Amino acid sequence: MKNTMKKSLSILLAVMLLAGMMLLTGCRSEKLVIKDSDTYIVIKTTQEAMGEETDMLLIEYMGILKDKGELEFEIANGMITSINGIDNPADYSSCWMLYTGDEENANVAWGAVEYEGKQYGSAISGAETLKIKPDQLYIWVFKAFS
Repeated sequence: MKNTMKKSLSILLAVMLLAGMMLLTGCRSEKLVIKDSDTYIVIKTTQEAMGEETDMLLIEYMGILKDKGELEFEIANGMITSINGIDNPADYSSCWMLYTGDEENANVAWGAVEYEGKQYGSAISGAETLKIKPDQLYIWVFKAFS
């Protein structure tokens, strides 16, 4: 009888532990910002984060990420001037450049970056006017110009 009770208690404890892990995993949201380095920031768009919005701009989505504590940025005169504390210098010898795999909003002739084996073209508009799509990657790269 003692062994049966121990076994039942062990099974109950295991089930409760598994249920707790499933609950925690289900409640934890997926990270939408991937920081490969300080100068290479990947933003993943999801329908869940976008909600019912169908004409969301990248800057609005970035604002959601900022509110969640996943991203910091500053914008001035329509240009992203700082991401996660890295500022464009006054002479713009370096600056944040935007790339995307959304072919309607990218032009590889203007420049491209590779991420996880896929090529992403330079965005044809800035964050304040670029309409995003769910399940896309938008990549900010801090580039130096000679």
